[in-house]
Amino acid sequence: MVTVNLKSLFNNEKILIDAIELEPCSLYEHIPVLNKNYVFELNVLNEILLFLAHPQHDCLYISGPSGCGKTTIMLQIASRLNWPVEQITLSNKSESIDLIGHATLRKGELVFEYGPLTRAMMYGEILILNEIDLMSPGDLSVLNDVLEGKPLTILANNGEIIHPHPQFRVVATANTKGFGDMTGFYNGARLLNQAFLDRFRYLEMSYPKANVECLMIKQAYPNLDDALISNLVRFANELRQVVNMGLENGVRQLSAPFSTRTLLKIAGIAALDLNLTMHKIISMTFALRLPKVEFEYVMRLCNDVFGHEKEVLANTSKNNLNDSIKVQDEMYVKDDKDTTAKGKKTRKVKKTNENLEIELSA
Repeated sequence: MVTVNLKSLFNNEKILIDAIELEPCSLYEHIPVLNKNYVFELNVLNEILLFLAHPQHDCLYISGPSGCGKTTIMLQIASRLNWPVEQITLSNKSESIDLIGHATLRKGELVFEYGPLTRAMMYGEILILNEIDLMSPGDLSVLNDVLEGKPLTILANNGEIIHPHPQFRVVATANTKGFGDMTGFYNGARLLNQAFLDRFRYLEMSYPKANVECLMIKQAYPNLDDALISNLVRFANELRQVVNMGLENGVRQLSAPFSTRTLLKIAGIAALDLNLTMHKIISMTFALRLPKVEFEYVMRLCNDVFGHEKEVLANTSKNNLNDSIKVQDEMYVKDDKDTTAKGKKTRKVKKTNENLEIELSA
């Protein structure tokens, strides 16, 4: 056994658990990839470390909105502890055999292939069950005894009994708490069995605080300007306030949450320095997935935070004056004059809902 000093490992004296004892890992291919720039939130980190060090025959259920980092934080903790991980994303088509294992034909011989649950029990891994609220409660019920730390009996493999390794842990992630979806964002979320849920302790995550998200962007994309990073996080939090107000009032204002994943996606494209405006980046990464009215609101907020998008209209020749030039309502178009041998002609600007049409008149 190796004693790991958690305060030293995570470089924080406020870690609740001083140390944890772990067996040296030989399953190097199952250890998650380390992201040195990952930023931990102390409260969440402490609760997860407490569970890993002292599970007391419990499992951990992490709930929270899409893209807030539920799975990522588990992977980054495991990578620093050199703790191997088995991970599976569940769906409404998932069955218990997907977790336990099944018989398969190899080189003309019928052999039993262990599933992620069985392997995690055998080798002392962390089993991460993503989207657990999408799987059928009936299929999940076969895990009840296993989640309490009891052995697993595999009837399909001649009644083989798998005893749990002392380092075996189960972590479930979901967008709901097992009561079904009350937001309208997560179609397909099921009502889970209360006897099953009684085997867990719970951790509710949300999007990181503004200063944490700023640090996350800065660590991931150090070439981005601090003012831009601040505006990105402000934009994200203003949209989230709109979502939260809608949920509280029972009237949904936006059809999709604005996740930390989306925020980092926007920052990543902005960091490429491709001369794209923030309006274009936000449109392609988030706004275009929304209905028209919501799209327009998001783009107005984009104007408020990042300034109005300016587009310089090039001087056009007579042959292409009839082409429609699409610009935002807030753009400014200047009249210009063109004097020819036949006389003076001016360009009139006619504003419509979606574009500005340029017409030529004598």
